[in-house]
Amino acid sequence: MSTALHWLALAFYLGATVVYLAFVISQRRGFFRMGRLILWIGWVLHTAAIAVAWVELGALPAASLRQSLDLFSWAIVGSALLLNLRLAIMVLGALAAPLGVVAMLAASVLPPAVQAPTPVFKSLWLTLHVATVMGAYGLLAVTCLGALLYLLLDWRIRAKKLGPLFKRLPSLSLVDALNHRALLAGFTLMTVGMITGAVYAQLVLGSYWRWDPKEVWSLITWLLYAALLHTRLVSGWRGRRGAWLAIAAFGVLLFTFIGVGLLMPGYHSFDAFTTVGGGQP
Repeated sequence: MSTALHWLALAFYLGATVVYLAFVISQRRGFFRMGRLILWIGWVLHTAAIAVAWVELGALPAASLRQSLDLFSWAIVGSALLLNLRLAIMVLGALAAPLGVVAMLAASVLPPAVQAPTPVFKSLWLTLHVATVMGAYGLLAVTCLGALLYLLLDWRIRAKKLGPLFKRLPSLSLVDALNHRALLAGFTLMTVGMITGAVYAQLVLGSYWRWDPKEVWSLITWLLYAALLHTRLVSGWRGRRGAWLAIAAFGVLLFTFIGVGLLMPGYHSFDAFTTVGGGQP
């Protein structure tokens, strides 16, 4: 059941990507409304797929890289949709939908896990840790998309290339507001995620901090985003410098999320949370 819903959600994400592209090219608001509706339907289906998988597994489906990438896609699209309720940036869906598709496709090509989650993965503290961290990743992915959009707008203004495409894009101030809100919310969730992860480690391993590679790189990532937030609030880095730093920080975040587990195995490795004897739906 969860697999069917997963593929159906991916189909809607692909459809939304095509319709949003048509909106960017034609600037017809009807395409925007249609793309937004399709993306919302896809996200609801994706939510249902994750919920069904959660019930089938008895734990949040995030024990493998495949499952985590699927959650990452869900978090990206959900973050974009929710932020767009407050800030009417119509091209945001045209950026978030393709990224969500890429993450889902990357998850789909990975081999399914042949193990079931270990009992420790069903801990409430670990569930809160994973849920808040993935929510933070989705919001910070939107921050990166906003930074890229800001640099594109800034470049076209400086080059005085205010062609038809420019009319389809939001103002610099609106994009900057998006970046600020997504960064603040994402950093808050990341902080909560690190705290809940430390509590879980103390309960299960008897230590809040073990210098595991994932812990070290998570701290580095948190410090980068803390510096980014500090420079925005105190030093006024809201323009190009802030955008470049947001992109660099997201690159480190991706390495922490994917690269560390593949290159620096530790107790945070995905296979550490599974055990032979079960199956993935």
